[in-house]
Amino acid sequence: MKSKVINYIIGIIFLIYYFISIQNSYLQIVTYKNGWYLGEWIINYQDGGFKRRGLFGSIFIFLNEITHINLEYLVFSFLFVIYTVFFCLLIKLFWKNKNNLVTIAILLLPSAFGMLLKDPTIAAKKDIFVMLLYLVYFMSLKSKMIIGDFVITFFIIISILNHEASFFYLPFVAFTYFIKNEGPAMSKLKKIFIFQILPAVITMAVLYKFGMDIRTDHSIVFLKEHGLQLGQLGIYEYDPHFDVLNFYKEHIYGYQTYSISMVISILTFGIYYKFNELKINFVFIAVQVLCLAPLFYIAYDWGRWINILFSLLTIYIAGEKTLASNTRKDITALILIAFNALWSMMVLHQGFVTFPALDSLIKRAYYFIFYKIQKVLF
Repeated sequence: MKSKVINYIIGIIFLIYYFISIQNSYLQIVTYKNGWYLGEWIINYQDGGFKRRGLFGSIFIFLNEITHINLEYLVFSFLFVIYTVFFCLLIKLFWKNKNNLVTIAILLLPSAFGMLLKDPTIAAKKDIFVMLLYLVYFMSLKSKMIIGDFVITFFIIISILNHEASFFYLPFVAFTYFIKNEGPAMSKLKKIFIFQILPAVITMAVLYKFGMDIRTDHSIVFLKEHGLQLGQLGIYEYDPHFDVLNFYKEHIYGYQTYSISMVISILTFGIYYKFNELKINFVFIAVQVLCLAPLFYIAYDWGRWINILFSLLTIYIAGEKTLASNTRKDITALILIAFNALWSMMVLHQGFVTFPALDSLIKRAYYFIFYKIQKVLF
């Protein structure tokens, strides 16, 4: 009975996330016509040639030309379907489990799905397509459905053409394939290399060898010709030679505090694994961290990359066994839920934000330690 009540609570949480995602998508895509959101979805090949992230934009442009439906409505309709399918599948995935309060603590984690409560601007990004593909793939494996290796290859390529950041999360797909499929280890590793790693590397090589800049001289005019005036240019005014390292230096405190959010998130998942007597695969963690390192170097929206990582991990743990709860576990979970309600992680250069008094204390301690070390070293 207790598990059933918790499942209903989980369903309500997902419904709240769903409505936040739809609302923010409508605001950013239709109302504001924000170039960082709508602009990213409509990067296309028609306004200048083959380029990164242009696959779906090309489809939207094609649909606009044959139906004359506004681009913003085409993109929003697509996102509406994506989010609807995504959260329906999530509810189905978690509903079958004997969940406990620790599961709720995971689902409210500000660095994973709970980020929608703290920074709703994480919605409407291309990341949701990557998460949906992984969720469908994971649920298929969980239900023992046979998926052809070429099908996996196809969707890996589509995912990278949608957004090249998905390349850096390939270990999640490989690890899930390795754990959830039966057969000799060497055979599985061989298939992972041939059907996953190799196609992904080739796709990335083609993108960066032959792909043009996201913005061309004709991009804005082309969009206007198709009936779209962006509220702000966003990605279309981004300088590809932007000095990312200098940006990190200017916001060094905020970026360093992402480590606080990471530690708290790891501890939360660690408690979940300990309470359910699950084994942590440290080899996978090491490989995934190494693969993500370049992404954190070249792209400054760190909160976005951390969010994808812990969201994928949240999906993965839904396939793990859960043990019966007890009073000690429930009290610990309630403390975790209350504690995680007190802090946030933003998409950009605010890695850990909490209520003003504690935030101010952390900042003073940070600057005291930082300048002491700087004085000793330099």
